[in-house]
Amino acid sequence: MICGLLLGTIFVSLLAADLLMNRVFDTSPDFTKIHIADLYDPAAGSIRRELLEEYGGWIELVNPSGEIVLTQGVKGDNIDSYSREELYAKLDVLRNEESVYYHAYPVKGPQGEPYVLLWKIPEPWWDISLALGIFGVLFVAFLFVALYYYTRFSVRQVKKPIQQIVEGIREMERLNYNKRLEFSAEQEFAEIREAFNAMAQRLQRTSAERDAAETNKRNMLLHLSHDLKTPVTSVFGYSKLLMDNRELEQGQQEKYIRYIHDKSSYMAKLIQDLFELAKLDDPRLKLKKEKVNLPVWFQALVAEFYPDMEARGFVLEAQIEETPLFVLLDQVHMNRVVTNLIGNAMKYNPPGTVLYVSCRKKGDRAEVCIGDSGAGLQEDVRDRLFDEFIRPAGPGKDGTGLGLAICQKIIALHEGTIELEAHADYATLFRISLPCGNFDNGRLQV
Repeated sequence: MICGLLLGTIFVSLLAADLLMNRVFDTSPDFTKIHIADLYDPAAGSIRRELLEEYGGWIELVNPSGEIVLTQGVKGDNIDSYSREELYAKLDVLRNEESVYYHAYPVKGPQGEPYVLLWKIPEPWWDISLALGIFGVLFVAFLFVALYYYTRFSVRQVKKPIQQIVEGIREMERLNYNKRLEFSAEQEFAEIREAFNAMAQRLQRTSAERDAAETNKRNMLLHLSHDLKTPVTSVFGYSKLLMDNRELEQGQQEKYIRYIHDKSSYMAKLIQDLFELAKLDDPRLKLKKEKVNLPVWFQALVAEFYPDMEARGFVLEAQIEETPLFVLLDQVHMNRVVTNLIGNAMKYNPPGTVLYVSCRKKGDRAEVCIGDSGAGLQEDVRDRLFDEFIRPAGPGKDGTGLGLAICQKIIALHEGTIELEAHADYATLFRISLPCGNFDNGRLQV
């Protein structure tokens, strides 16, 4: 920007200096208005002195042989003749290296010979000094004006970004992380703008995550207090009833004891699931992953449920590839995922339901699907299925509502994903995707 300003100032100063020299300070004659008769009298064969006295220089009369036959004025060189080439070179401004201007006029000699009248005017040194002085003064003046307006322009350009930055910082102090800086400026301010916007975005994301965590914490405490209130109340009520009525019949006592046992089992399972959920959120948790042939492992795990499926009247549809497909698994944790998904399908669906399982390789990932053709899930539940304390409506409401949340965290720790997909043949279909291991000689290649 500064270089452009200097170059522009120099260019304008040169134009203005040239204009002033030509219009005001130039003392050279206007050769377009000078006629030969003003310089030479052919009848007398003499050179007139009037213009020489006004503009200076000297005039030479050159005959056809190139000899100087007549001179008028104070001669400033020792040339007494010219060859044709020399004369042409002197008249060519680009080839003339002397500080003398040559102006030629064709005239006739005493006998009508073709003579050349040369008016030679030395370039005055004071013209150069004056031109340099004018240029210097104009350059300083124009540079001052240019710097003045450039400074005003720069101040306006700087003022807007600074105002936005100050406003953005104030918004940050008010915990408003939605503020973004939007202005066009030089590189330094552009870097500040990008850094500020990136920081605001990180703070906004962190704030949203913190708010979400607080909301989840409140919801979890709310759900936990609700889920514990009913069984604790039941246990308290039945135990008090047993204590106050020691003469109850054996059948009644067993019934109340069974209620107490069932509610206590539910509370124990709820506490165990909460403990498991907390462990999975601990960044210090390290899974015991090992090389596993996924189809073989999955097929063996599904086979454990087959007797229970037959007893409940479920139909198994399996599509498990026999090609070895190796992954890194923590078998204890992944057993819980598969057990939970198959167990839910059998718990919440009626006899005759088709239970679908599959295992295959898809690209560079291993894919496991578990679904059923049963009652399906409500739309409002599908969107929140992996949240804590979400239970589908229907029979078997004794679940804690933490199973799928635990499954999702386990799969995430395996660098995988679990999704609930819509399918034409299966009302509920979970698709698990895990990274395949590239094993060479039994070792994982990264």
